[in-house]
Amino acid sequence: MFLAACATGTPGVDGTPDAKPGGGKDAGGEPTDAATADASSPPIDASPPPPAGTQLLLTEVVLTPSTGEYIEIANPTAQTVDLSTYYVSDAGSYFRLPAGAPTVDSNDFIAKFPAGATLAPGAVATIALDTAANFQTVYGVAPTYSLADGTITSVAANGLATLTNAGELVVLFQWAGQSDLVSDVDLVLAGVPSVANGIVDKSAVSLDGPDADATPSAYSADARTITAQPTAPGAGKSTKRIALETGHETQAGGGNGITGDDETSEQTSATWDTTYTAPTPGAVPAGLF
Repeated sequence: MFLAACATGTPGVDGTPDAKPGGGKDAGGEPTDAATADASSPPIDASPPPPAGTQLLLTEVVLTPSTGEYIEIANPTAQTVDLSTYYVSDAGSYFRLPAGAPTVDSNDFIAKFPAGATLAPGAVATIALDTAANFQTVYGVAPTYSLADGTITSVAANGLATLTNAGELVVLFQWAGQSDLVSDVDLVLAGVPSVANGIVDKSAVSLDGPDADATPSAYSADARTITAQPTAPGAGKSTKRIALETGHETQAGGGNGITGDDETSEQTSATWDTTYTAPTPGAVPAGLF
């Protein structure tokens, strides 16, 4: 879990940390071991090193119960990220957005983060599919955004937005609203999705977005070697990211990812857990960064 840095040491009566016992010099005027150690120690208010990562990540997914369904993202980078051009979706047709809001299957959605939304380094954001009130009833905490409440904007939907209990594609992508193509940021096949709930091959699909020219652009080839999980998390359980993507994408260039990598080539068997434990909304999964 990501924890904020705090001062260390035992506070004195005036609220300042007391000196460590054993410091100072000995009878011969030489520094004692404790004093020498203190001289090389970092300041007591030193911050921990920044998270290690290059882009936002999906970090947790809950497929059931309906009132507790959520998608969580985290910022493993050292910079605050503007979320206003980011989207989350469970629809395989998400990549067609530049040509106009695509038709999505029943209960699927594409949602856009609101203008002004940001995510600080080391922070997480939870996107509840149901209302914030129902989410709080389930977990005792409020979500960051609620699709049902409209605090994250639905740009395409077909009925009530829910995640399929057996499994679902979940994708985080970026589009600034002008280019012909979207950029994949992260995706996972949570549980065991059916073909209808999985990845749609966008390799070589050509689109002309709302940019100034009338020349279409084509997506690069998707490896689509990412695999579904062996089972689905049951009710009251979640699947969580346990490792960063670094070293776990078989196509490290030439893809449709935001950094040029192929997000459909991630070896999620190494980066996502399948032991399924209780959800931890609002907290980075333990040991991730």
